[in-house]
Amino acid sequence: MSNVNEEKNSKQILLILTAFSAAFIVAALCAGNIKDLIPGFLRINLSPSQFTRDYFKLGGLGGAFLNTGVIGLTVCGLLKITKAKCNGLTVAAYWLNVGFGTFGMTFLTMWPFIIGGFVYSLIKKVKYGTVVNFALFSTALAPFAGDLYFRYPMAEARGFSVWGLLGALVLGIVAACVMPAICGQSANFHKGYDLYNAGPAAGMLAFVVLCLLYKSTGIAIPSNTDLGSGEKSFVNIFFLIVFGACFFTAAMTDKDCFANYKKLWKSDGYKTDYTSAFGVPATLINMGLYGLFILAYYNVVHGFTMADGALAFTPAKFTGATMGAIMCMFAFVAQGAQPRTVFPIMIGYFLASLIPFGAFALGIVEAQAWTLTTQAMLVGLCFASGLAPVTGKFGFIPGVIAGAIHALLVMNVPALHGGFCLYNGGFTCGIVAFVLVPVLESFIGTKEERAEKKKA
Repeated sequence: MSNVNEEKNSKQILLILTAFSAAFIVAALCAGNIKDLIPGFLRINLSPSQFTRDYFKLGGLGGAFLNTGVIGLTVCGLLKITKAKCNGLTVAAYWLNVGFGTFGMTFLTMWPFIIGGFVYSLIKKVKYGTVVNFALFSTALAPFAGDLYFRYPMAEARGFSVWGLLGALVLGIVAACVMPAICGQSANFHKGYDLYNAGPAAGMLAFVVLCLLYKSTGIAIPSNTDLGSGEKSFVNIFFLIVFGACFFTAAMTDKDCFANYKKLWKSDGYKTDYTSAFGVPATLINMGLYGLFILAYYNVVHGFTMADGALAFTPAKFTGATMGAIMCMFAFVAQGAQPRTVFPIMIGYFLASLIPFGAFALGIVEAQAWTLTTQAMLVGLCFASGLAPVTGKFGFIPGVIAGAIHALLVMNVPALHGGFCLYNGGFTCGIVAFVLVPVLESFIGTKEERAEKKKA
């Protein structure tokens, strides 16, 4: 791609991301109870927020949307000031930061890592704009910063402290400085089949920090998971408007966007930047279609169990964590994820859910461990979508297998990082890819390799 096209794409991407951020601010103003908007925002930002905490419950619907919008504008401002070249990876960094704005990260907890990225750029003597994505990915450890700010090492939150601020700054600087190096090796771990490349890197780093701050000292690991009843109607209306706007904008800017999207649809998504390969308008189509696809899943999916000898079904709650999951699932909409390659992973989740259901229905256990609408599984699926290249390269059935394995692992991986790594599901994707991909390569090969064998 020419430098002119790269520059044009970069400007379009930044404009689109800024528009998304503005949409969150507008939604915050429309969410009702305007008097609690700022107090709710402050409650979110002045509380420890270990993964996953429902900001809809903690700060109200308006406060949660405001936190998300402010985080989004901060990211866009940072991209603008540092003159970063925006691409598919930038889209991922944006949505991961914004996505956790409703259940794990705050405007305050992201700053130690942004500052850390600046320190890294000084040490390496490079422009901040060239490493800004890594700084934004290092915010995966934001819950540590929140705990240092307001709780650590006490058992209960004690309020803001200067020592806590200094500790968070040290953490942010170290994380932002080592993340680029670890991410560089992360691809060797999963061979490019985990779209959330920073997931394994963040997970490993969080494990080290957990051991240093908590395990080695004997300080109790807090638990801040607190879920509300959800806000289904508002979240659905918001996303329907936003995703609809993606289609409208794409159609208005490029008459060939749908033709280009047909090419995108056939792509395997393996190490592919959709903005460069198919253009920003076609990527916007993917944003709209993929967004509606995800939203439909969360509206349709039901957990199932046995109650009084009959099947009982439970719908998904649209909590802050659920909304965040939708946005995090949106992260790689410009770099490898689309409905065709993610659908098999959803099937894998469904098949895996039959295991705890069967164990309970047969009387092997007294209570069903989880259902498809257990909050951890709703969040887990968003990151399981990071295995989309497995479907793209190996086919439908391998995608189903990858999804099923991810479902069986994702609730157990937090034990490694204490719930302090926001990219828990991406970390799990790395483990699945590390185990599964070599087996697939050895026994069945990629779709292209199988096609070549048929020709021979």
